Amino acid sequence: MKIATHDGSFHADETIACAILTYLYDNAQIIRSRDLDLLETADIIIDVSGKNDHKHFDHHCRDFKEGRENGILFATAGLMWHKFGIKFLEKIYDDHIRDKNNSFILSDYVLNKAFSRIDREIMYMVDLNDNGQLNSYIDDKVVTISSDDAQETKEALNEFYQIEPSIPYIVAMFNLPNTNNQEQYKNFIAVIKILKSILINASINALYTEYGITKVLEAYDGGKILIIHEKLPWSQAVLANLDTFKDCYLCVYPDRKRGFRIQSLPISRSKIFVNKLSAPIAWRGLDNEALDKASGLSGTIFVHKAGFTGGAESFETTLEMAKLWLEDGVYNN
Repeated sequence: MKIATHDGSFHADETIACAILTYLYDNAQIIRSRDLDLLETADIIIDVSGKNDHKHFDHHCRDFKEGRENGILFATAGLMWHKFGIKFLEKIYDDHIRDKNNSFILSDYVLNKAFSRIDREIMYMVDLNDNGQLNSYIDDKVVTISSDDAQETKEALNEFYQIEPSIPYIVAMFNLPNTNNQEQYKNFIAVIKILKSILINASINALYTEYGITKVLEAYDGGKILIIHEKLPWSQAVLANLDTFKDCYLCVYPDRKRGFRIQSLPISRSKIFVNKLSAPIAWRGLDNEALDKASGLSGTIFVHKAGFTGGAESFETTLEMAKLWLEDGVYNN
């Protein structure tokens, strides 16, 4: 597979596209040029050429309007993800999951959910930055600006996020000043390797997360306590399905070190550090014997001073602790 893109400064959108393609095709070669004859020797041409067809993918064309239903137009990252993302995730499953976890059978549902997660968590921001849509998208889709104060707040947030070390920022910093073409190409390849590693690990996590969410939803009985008996992404399940968990306040789950844990559900997606139900005030910051005495239980381990989590040695004690937490805890409406 021979991939062609433009030379000069490189950006997050075409480097992510190259990361996707070089993972799918082990022996891929990358050409960086603006010589149209040289570009045409490649199997796929991205982010340059002024054409869009089965071989050329250039979102800079004047008549290019391809994008998502939410209004975010495709840059080259989004274009390549929407063309190759499912294939990328299937290869991730084959390379990193299938033989390590025989119980994980990849369904189309999980595959498509993982595809959307990567698009939302990585490709959205890359495409918004590259297309210059970020400010207008925030204005039109995310918040409504109804006053001068709101406009000033939005502009201050935009300035803050512009210096966040996100993928577009990190890639931009690899464009060093006063470098020759050879040095620039080395930096370009270095960025692709970094981004490929990020995408591989993000994709493994996305597949496991979406698979785990299905198991959490299967385990939930609709009550005030979500009980799970294995390590699962329960908080992700809650945040993705707030209506389903509207009557749920606590999760009981196995601690990775010892015993079991209780944790408050977050109050909303925007306030994930605000407890829906904080621990009883008298328990907070206590552990072992002191917590046993305060709770009237035996075999407790701790309650965090912030009141968001705690635990005990046995499942039975942890469940009793959770029931008392429901009675005496501090609700945040």
